[in-house]
Amino acid sequence: MTTNKSNVRIFGDLGTEVFLAPKGSTLPTAVTTDPTTPFVGMGWLTEDGIEVDINVDIYKAKGIGGVTLRTKVTGTERTIKFQCSEDTKGVRDMYYGITVADTISGTTPNQVAKTQILPERLPTIQKAAVFKNVDGAITEFLCCTNLEITDRGTLSYKADKEKIYEFTAELVGDVYILTNDPAFIS
Repeated sequence: MTTNKSNVRIFGDLGTEVFLAPKGSTLPTAVTTDPTTPFVGMGWLTEDGIEVDINVDIYKAKGIGGVTLRTKVTGTERTIKFQCSEDTKGVRDMYYGITVADTISGTTPNQVAKTQILPERLPTIQKAAVFKNVDGAITEFLCCTNLEITDRGTLSYKADKEKIYEFTAELVGDVYILTNDPAFIS
């Protein structure tokens, strides 16, 4: 087998972004343009980018002397992690599990918005998702029919660190990759 350096991907270019929409939304079929309404971009991601983790649980049938006779897959978990740098309504709705309108009071320039945050019990958040990964002219869309937020990172309010919204999600249902990468097209 020959090697080809042009097949080595280093994603994380400025176009990298996460797009979310209500569960059941139609996923894209091409990578030529960003996903459109009802998908909403989550803005800047941190330098950690997007991380996909696949864990497979395997049962090992053992014979005498501890020899493995055969294996069987008993479960698979597919998770994805991403961190949003922008503090927007869409990002907060995902973090706190709410989608309520803010209450605006006062007059300009003294207006304030009161948001309902920190509910006693967070709901299950289910979204259709497109994770756009860019490496120069190569674009990949990781398309997910159902993404469920399962964990959130700690918010930091410090002078020496930006406020980052960290999410871990389970990929439930169909997941596929769209790409314009010549290694897969030709």
